[in-house]
Amino acid sequence: MKLRVALAQISTRIGDLEGNKEKHLSYIRLAKREGADLVVFPELSLTGYLLKDLAYEVPKHCAAAIQELASECIDTHAVVGFVHEVRPGIVCNAAAVLGQGKVRCVVPKFYLPTYGLFEEGRYFKPGDPLRDLKVVDAGFGTFGVLICEDLWHPEPAEALALMGAEVIVCIASSPLRGLNRPIGERPWIDHAWSALTTSAALMYGVHVVFVNRVGHEDEEFFWGGSRIVAPDGVERCSCSIMDEDFKICEVDLSENTRARRFSSFRIHLRDFHRALARL
Repeated sequence: MKLRVALAQISTRIGDLEGNKEKHLSYIRLAKREGADLVVFPELSLTGYLLKDLAYEVPKHCAAAIQELASECIDTHAVVGFVHEVRPGIVCNAAAVLGQGKVRCVVPKFYLPTYGLFEEGRYFKPGDPLRDLKVVDAGFGTFGVLICEDLWHPEPAEALALMGAEVIVCIASSPLRGLNRPIGERPWIDHAWSALTTSAALMYGVHVVFVNRVGHEDEEFFWGGSRIVAPDGVERCSCSIMDEDFKICEVDLSENTRARRFSSFRIHLRDFHRALARL
C-alpha cells in the first residue's frame, strides 16, 4: 500500500485563529490538488504555541475552525494542532484528526514539558494513555498521532505500533536550540530530532512523519526541519530549515513488513513496565 503524505511546515501567528485557519484551508486544498492522502500541520498550528493565559480564551474559536477544516477533508485526511476544551476551564494541547468530512478523533498531548521556556503543565491537562491513545484506519493505512515531547519517551510510540499503527505522526513546535554547538552544518536540535525519529522508525518498524513549525513567536524561533523516516531508518524526504515549506512524499507501507522480518519488535516484555512501576 502506497500513500502520499504532505508536510505543511507553516508559521502561524499567536492568537490569530482566523488568519491561521485560512492558511490551513489553503494548504489542505493544495494537498488535495496534489493528490495527498494525508496532510500534517505542526503542534498548536491553529493558535500559536506561547499562549499562556490565552489558552483559556481560544477553545470555542478552535472548535468552530476545526469543524470548518473538517468539511474540506472528504477525500483526504489532515492532522491539525489546536487547544481542546475537555471540560469548562480544562484544556488540552491536542491534535485533531480530520477525514471523511468530520473530526475522526482528538488526541491530547501526554507528556507536558514544564522546564526552561516550556510552561505547558501550568495550562494544559495531560492525556490519559489508557483512554486517549488512538489509531485511525484511514483507508490508505493506519496511523497514530503524538505531540512533540511524547516522542522523547519510548512508551507512546511503542504502544501505537503495537496497537496497529503503520505510520506514527509526530507534530511539534520545537524551538531552535544548539546554534552554538552545531553537528556538522546542522543545529544540535536538528540532530536530536533526527535521532528520535530514526530510533522510533527502526525500533517499531513504522514510518515516522515529523512536522515542526517554523518562524518567530515572541522571543522564540522555531526551526522547521520536518521529515519522513522509513522503517529502515532512512530519511525519505525533508523540509527546509528556518523557512516555511510544503513537501509531498510517497510512502510505501510494505516496507514496514519487510523491516519487521528482521526485528524483535513483536516481543514485548511487560515485566519491564512492572519493574519501572516500582521505581
